[in-house]
Amino acid sequence: MMIEGLTTIVNENLTTEEQNKMAKDFQNYVLEVNPFDRTDYKTLIKEVLELGTFPCDMDAATKEAIQNCLIEVLKINGIDLSEDSYRTRMAKQKLERLKNELNEQHKKLVDHYNQANGQPMNDKRGARAFFNKVDKLEDKKSELIKQIKEQEERVERLEWADENRRNGRNKQGGLMLTIDNIPRIEEELERAERGESHFAPATLRKYRKELARLKTGKEQLSNASSKAQKIINSGKVNQWKKYPTVYFIKGLRKVAIELKNGAFEVSSKYAPQTDEEKAIVKEILG
Repeated sequence: MMIEGLTTIVNENLTTEEQNKMAKDFQNYVLEVNPFDRTDYKTLIKEVLELGTFPCDMDAATKEAIQNCLIEVLKINGIDLSEDSYRTRMAKQKLERLKNELNEQHKKLVDHYNQANGQPMNDKRGARAFFNKVDKLEDKKSELIKQIKEQEERVERLEWADENRRNGRNKQGGLMLTIDNIPRIEEELERAERGESHFAPATLRKYRKELARLKTGKEQLSNASSKAQKIINSGKVNQWKKYPTVYFIKGLRKVAIELKNGAFEVSSKYAPQTDEEKAIVKEILG
């Protein structure tokens, strides 16, 4: 998903107040982890959301930071962006950028050596300045090579996580406990009955227990009333895949409603706290 898509989703799901808080929180986070970074992210994030894209003069590192900020806030609000795949694409883009920077750095180094025209430098002062610059260019080149190696390892890890997700597995290689993954869980338990599963007995017991819970949740969904189905289809809520009867309210932080006996009610664990949150939930429940 490109930045245009991200900004559209943020603008559709977060109020202006929530967007301002996101920008402020991100600015504070950056100052905490890197006090030397004086980039005005608070203003830039607002500008990006207003424009719907990046300003032409924004550097690649700042773009990447803002993209990650938007992804994180959408994740917190329960909005699924297939994050692993998105992060893999971003990681590959960064890797390509680093490789381009390395090529440019190598060209600078070659151009610098060519200034001497292959002749020995007799001026000691000029020679010192010449080789001081060589050292700086070489140091930058070495740093880029190091960053490329680290980024290649990151891409490899993300690609492995993507492959696991496509096969219904989490980042640790276990089965994802979601309604969509019920067939894979059942298949794995059948393998266990034949003595073919590589999972530990304790893990298999957990899968049996969770399978029963997921099936109960699936049945609850199939028995949802027309009013509950209307709420689901309204676009105002996001289903929690792990606990499919729980739906988070878009634009609110950890506020949810829960499907019980075919009807929605306020979640006891993720209940609204402020008057504004209570009013929004009341309006959705009707």
